[in-house]
Order: sequence, then structure tokens, then C-alpha cells
Amino acid sequence: MADKKWFLPKNEPVNCYFMRAFYTCFRFQIIAVLVFLFIHCESGICQPGFVPSSGDIAVLRRIAVLRDSLTRVRMMSYANITLANQLKTAGIIQELLNRAEGKIFNILPAGRFEWSWTGFDPPAGLVEQASGLLKVLATGKDPFEGKFAEPGGYVVDHALIKKDGLTHLIYIRGIAATNWPEYPLFNFGHAVSRDLKNWEIQKPVLQCPPEGWDQYQVWAPHIIERNGLYYIFYAGENKHVSQAICLATSPDLFNWKRYDQNPVITSGAWGLWDSTKWSDCRDPVILQDGNNYYCYYTAARMSPETSQQENCLGISSSTDLLHWKDEGFIRVEHSLNTPPESPFVLKRNNQYYLFYTSYKYGTVYLTSKDPVKGWTELPVEKMVLMSGISASEIYEDNGKWYMSYISHQKNGLHFFEIRELVWGKNGEVTLKKQ
Repeated sequence: MADKKWFLPKNEPVNCYFMRAFYTCFRFQIIAVLVFLFIHCESGICQPGFVPSSGDIAVLRRIAVLRDSLTRVRMMSYANITLANQLKTAGIIQELLNRAEGKIFNILPAGRFEWSWTGFDPPAGLVEQASGLLKVLATGKDPFEGKFAEPGGYVVDHALIKKDGLTHLIYIRGIAATNWPEYPLFNFGHAVSRDLKNWEIQKPVLQCPPEGWDQYQVWAPHIIERNGLYYIFYAGENKHVSQAICLATSPDLFNWKRYDQNPVITSGAWGLWDSTKWSDCRDPVILQDGNNYYCYYTAARMSPETSQQENCLGISSSTDLLHWKDEGFIRVEHSLNTPPESPFVLKRNNQYYLFYTSYKYGTVYLTSKDPVKGWTELPVEKMVLMSGISASEIYEDNGKWYMSYISHQKNGLHFFEIRELVWGKNGEVTLKKQ
């Protein structure tokens, strides 16, 4: 028997009936097209004759459905997940959906560099990732358990320091599912913890100034205390992405004052450095060795043997943290073609350890008996602490040693994590098994 709803109503013309039926079946698609065209025309980027494909419309519909579900899940109360982690994950899901929608509507910022959006999934892939995360969150579990980021954000290079029983985490804070050339990193995030697991987010610090060297972005902080005053060294970037080491000070880790003679360090005469174009001089770390301080940073030089650019680590020294002397560079054989990033240097039992991020191997380390020269690269099987991570820091707290690091997931998701570190009898370094 035929379904009665398909019978024509009395006195309704056939053409009117079928128009109404068509709208009923495809009303969402029609509205989506109209909204799409309205947004494009209002933003001044309307392309004559361009309409979203049927595939785009299907993705937009799924985004709307997921957003509705996310609104409900965000407001649920779950027994096995903290509100902070619930909001963290909900915010990241939202940003994945935002990027997918932005790609379809062609409203994402254009890439400053050709690689800016390389590696990001198309809209359908971003939505699929968001959907998978939402399914886990809806069960009351955190798909990013043990990983810290702000709600809808990401964390990369960072610094740890303890004051009055609290560990302070100062970090690069970005927007999840984005890259820094289009969504600038113009201040540092700040969080505190008593147990290195639960972090309470504070107000961001060191907003980029309207004028000055670091008016474009700030990267890679490192903090050291001297005579009750905290010194934060960081990479400041000008509008050309020329990088230099800058300084600010604080009595309490919350209120910072920039040094009026920034930057304090640029690469020595050996370095490839130019204030008018991209130049590597970033990721500072400070080692105190007696009355001397050493700053190690990511740099580049021109090899006189090959006349080709080589990546390296620069070194400068100081006795007051304000005035610095160039001490040359460390040539790291395993990272000549890719930058040895995020160095961290410490001295233990009269031996110096230099940890850094290798693009190929992850976090690796070298050793030396001198803070400037004699650095020895271990065999690959011994030098790798952990693969697939970056921006590691070594931190001692209550007699235990830790290595913090940044873990990565696709589509621009980056998280702070921390694991216990173990010193061997012969000075070797390993990570405690989880």
C-alpha cells in the first residue's frame, strides 16, 4: 500500500507541492549554501559562480551535529575526569571543527610560508578526528589523559621553576589545530602545580609590546633565579622572524619587566644572522657554573669546508646575566641538516650534560667535562632518551629528577607531559618506565 503522505493534498497545485517537498528534504543544504554565499560576499571574498560541493555540505552538516553534541557533553558532570581536563578536551574538539569549517569557507589566514598548513588534514579528516575525541569524552574519559594544555590550546617550548612550594610552568601558548605563522604566539602561558599533575592556569605573561625587538612573537622561555630576582630568557622575533635572545625580570613570576637593552644575545661573527630576514637565534637555556653563566641556543653557520649552511648550537657567557660574551658554537654531527632545538644543559658529578631535540631521533643528549668544548656525541642507541617528542627540560623536585617534554598528535595538537628521569651509576640517563 502506498504511503499516504505522498498523496497530493486537496486543492494544492502539483508544482507547489513538489517545491515544498523538495525544500523539506533539502532544507539544510539550501540554508548551508545561502549562509556560505552570504559569508563569502560579506567578507569581500565572494567568488562568482562558486558554491560548496555536496561533499562540503555533508561535512558542514556533520560539524553542526557534533557541535550540538559537544555543547551537551561539555556541561555533563563526570566522575572520572576533572573539569579542567573536560574543558581542555572540549576546547580542542571545538578548534578542530573550527579549522574544518574555516577551510571549507576559505576564511583561514593565508600561509606566510609555503609549509604553513602542510600536514593538516582536509576538512573531513579534521571532523573525523574531532568525532573520535568526542566519543571518548562522552564516556567520561579524557582522551588526552596526562597531557596538559589550555582549553582549545597547545603547549610547546616551556620552562619549570619552583617557588614557595609551587612549580611554575611558563610556556608557549598556541591555539589547537593552527600554526604559529598565521596565529601568532604573542605571550606566554602560565600555570602552577603542587604535584606536577594537576595544573591551575594563571593569567598569561609578557604580551608582545607594540614597539621593540619582540613585537612580533615570543618563543622558548627559560627561567633562572638570582639573588631573589627571577630572570626569564626567551627568543624574541621581529616582523622579519629574525630571532634574538631577550630578557625580562620579575620578583614573583607573575609580573615581568622587559630589559630596556634587549636583545641581549645574537649569534657571534661565525653565525648566519641578519635582523632583516629569518635568522636562527632561539631556544635559550642558562647554566650556572660557579660565578659564571652560560647561555646555549639554536643557531646556524656557514661551513667553510662545504660553503653550505650548517645548524649548530651557539654559546655565550656572562657573570651578571645582562652582558654576554660570545663563546663560539657546538657542531652537532647528528643535527647538521636540521636544527638542534631546545637545548637544556646541566652539571652533575663534574660532568656536563646537553640535551636537545633532534628532528630525526627525538630527545637526545651529549656529555662533556667542559661547559664550552669537548662535547661528545654518544652512539645513537645510547644517546636517544625518547623518540617522537620535543622541547625537553630536566627538572629536580623533592629529590626526584624529571624530564618534561612535548608530545604531538596530528593536526597541530601539542601537549606538555612529564616523566621521572633516572641517573645510572656510570652517569647514563634513562627514563623511568610508566
